[in-house]
Amino acid sequence: MNSISKYGVLAITAVVGVAVMAPAMASPEPRGRIHLDYAVHDEDNVELADGFRLRRARLGVSGSIDDNWSYQSEIDFAENGVAFRDAYLRYRGFENGALTIGNFKVPFGMDQLTSSNHLAFIERSLPTDFTQSRRLGVGYSSSGDNWAFSSMLFGQEVGTNNTRVAEGGDEGMGVGARFFGTPIRSDDNVFHLGVALTTENPAHSEDETARFRSRPESRVTGVRLVDTGTIADVDSINRLGIEAGYQVGPLVIQGEYLTANVDRGNGLDSFDFDGYYAQASYVIGGSQRSYRGGAFRNPAVGSWEVGLRYSNINLNDGDVQGGEQNNVTLGLNWYAARNVRFMWNYIMVDAEVAGVSEKPNIFLFRTQVSF
Repeated sequence: MNSISKYGVLAITAVVGVAVMAPAMASPEPRGRIHLDYAVHDEDNVELADGFRLRRARLGVSGSIDDNWSYQSEIDFAENGVAFRDAYLRYRGFENGALTIGNFKVPFGMDQLTSSNHLAFIERSLPTDFTQSRRLGVGYSSSGDNWAFSSMLFGQEVGTNNTRVAEGGDEGMGVGARFFGTPIRSDDNVFHLGVALTTENPAHSEDETARFRSRPESRVTGVRLVDTGTIADVDSINRLGIEAGYQVGPLVIQGEYLTANVDRGNGLDSFDFDGYYAQASYVIGGSQRSYRGGAFRNPAVGSWEVGLRYSNINLNDGDVQGGEQNNVTLGLNWYAARNVRFMWNYIMVDAEVAGVSEKPNIFLFRTQVSF
């Protein structure tokens, strides 16, 4: 049995096992999503392959154990790979607070923390590649009527332990926090402001490196047009994010500025990279997006939505010339049924690395279903 099959059987066994045991724990709910993409590329110089990609194929369960304890476990089987996504235990016995232990998202980045089921565009913006997504760790969150705070002590991604153990060295640790407030909030009017910080060591002490790179807001091709390459002798990686969003009826405007600082110490040059995006979406037909937990969510069934986004990532600093990229994306979404959505994106890419320009255009289509 090959490794993919072996781990696939183990993953399915884990999901089924949790589902079988969950009734004794209380009210399990199955959950999952399928995101199927198709892309056509109008290439410039670099070859970009057209075709399908099963972007996400997730299956899991979530539920309550008692009044204070809950759980979630979800595994992604996309493209015949097997990877844990959310897999955590949560305690809500504190007043206005919760403790989470397991594998979940680091509290950094509004775009990153918005569920892929509710994004206004098919893929997240270019500078979101600065974020860490999910890590193993422990987090504490608290909230009030118009504010929320999340913090997390985290290690590395699930699956990286084998490499670290084989090469020796200690696991790199980090800490992060996000705060946001809504000074204006009503049924059809929301003003969101937030800030987030993280700092972490390299993945492990025997491989003190860092690397940043970005796909052109499409995952059908594996090509990355901008890439810092491997940066050696890294002491820490520090990130800052500033986010804002405004909703008035069917119109939502959202943007972020994200930075990543690579601190090398010992008299070596440090590097600073940054990026930003600004986007707007408009729901046609009288509905509007909802807002919950610091993110905007899908409008009502039957709605059509149009969107426009400009995003930038700059991976040039000093001796590192990873390139700069700007994208303009036009979007159209149809919310055909409950938890069924069709999405169309037209992405105009403008990348430059070491004075060489690359300007492909991408037509991207997604069929999405979730439960």
